[in-house]
Amino acid sequence: MRATLFSLTLACLLLQGLPHSARAALGGNSASIETDRVAMKGLTRPAAADALQKEELQLPTGTVVTEYLTADGAVYAVTWHGPALPNLRQLLGNYFAHYQTAARQPMVRHRVVRMNSPDIVVESTGKMRAFNGRAWVPALLPAGVTAADIH
Repeated sequence: MRATLFSLTLACLLLQGLPHSARAALGGNSASIETDRVAMKGLTRPAAADALQKEELQLPTGTVVTEYLTADGAVYAVTWHGPALPNLRQLLGNYFAHYQTAARQPMVRHRVVRMNSPDIVVESTGKMRAFNGRAWVPALLPAGVTAADIH
């Protein structure tokens, strides 16, 4: 019994010492925007004033990332446009594996990734120096917000 208790205690201590990945923006909270900014070496940019609450990041590559927030600060969508793809692993976080699966599927047109699942919707297009995309979590969309509002 003592050996089991000691083993469990030791396992818990070891797990606490392991590095934890930062919670990425999509599905995260407003604090994750700062994590994204630092990880991608971006600058906060004033977002255009409209009915939706959002934060914009200007990346060193010239790409602009917009993160959309619910009233309680949850990030329900992200968009990007610019000359380079942003770090999608950082932006999509736990949803990145869904994106990777969609990106591996055969496509009719090159440079287009589209996936639509109950968990996440991703639309990404691009060619050299011209990348655009958006991703959102349908379950997190605020009342009255549609896919057309995310651009």
